Amino acid sequence: MRYALFFAPPATSPLWLQGCRWLGRDAVSGEFLTQPVLRGVDAETVFELTRTPARYGFHATMVAPFRLKDGLREQDLIDAVTDFTASQRQLTVPPVTVSQLDHFFCLRPIRHSATLQGLASLCTRAFDRFRSPLNPSELARRKAAPLSGQEKKNLELWGYPYVFEQFRFHFTLTERLADGKCKDRVHIALLEFFEPLLDDPLVIDALCLFVEPAPGQPLRCLHRFPFSSPIPATEERVAHDQQLLPQNLYPGYQCHSS
Repeated sequence: MRYALFFAPPATSPLWLQGCRWLGRDAVSGEFLTQPVLRGVDAETVFELTRTPARYGFHATMVAPFRLKDGLREQDLIDAVTDFTASQRQLTVPPVTVSQLDHFFCLRPIRHSATLQGLASLCTRAFDRFRSPLNPSELARRKAAPLSGQEKKNLELWGYPYVFEQFRFHFTLTERLADGKCKDRVHIALLEFFEPLLDDPLVIDALCLFVEPAPGQPLRCLHRFPFSSPIPATEERVAHDQQLLPQNLYPGYQCHSS
């Protein structure tokens, strides 16, 4: 059994509902959903592109899946997440856009958020004591992926390559795609499908505990732990965030104005 700490929007929010429709699965209810009919992309292609993301559910990773360290119980983790989220304040990040990251498509904020980066770092440090280290075969398999030197060090130390400076907040939407017409059609379809949701800032207001009952089984959202403090009405958190460079977005896509 593995656990993970993800951010997922509230189960009644438009972003959650649309993300689950795209993936064809709701990780809260466990239901499989009818995926959308898209212009230029057939149903079989959509199903294949979303096979792995659907297993994990619509989410943004804060702490990657891990096995509990020997001697620790699920309730110990739940208690720790409860305590952690009770001291966190809600934050807003810039609106998300359809973006390309390492040859797959995702939803990703249009600007970097130092506050969100800091929250992810806090999560990594706070919950590492619950993580059982990767075994040698897991470590070797994951090191075989194309990782930078720092990402390999992160993998050894923290069990995941993309932590601290290497953390990239995103909602995975597809498997990796090779360049070509199919990729272009998928990009257009994703823009059309998510377009109504690409203007509003994203509120980070909770952590969600997901569980994988056994290797290869779909992950389920066990519980959503809301942050205790709402966003102050007068506070602007995104004004000084660094804008993503154009090359970080899919070629040809224009950022929304800030």
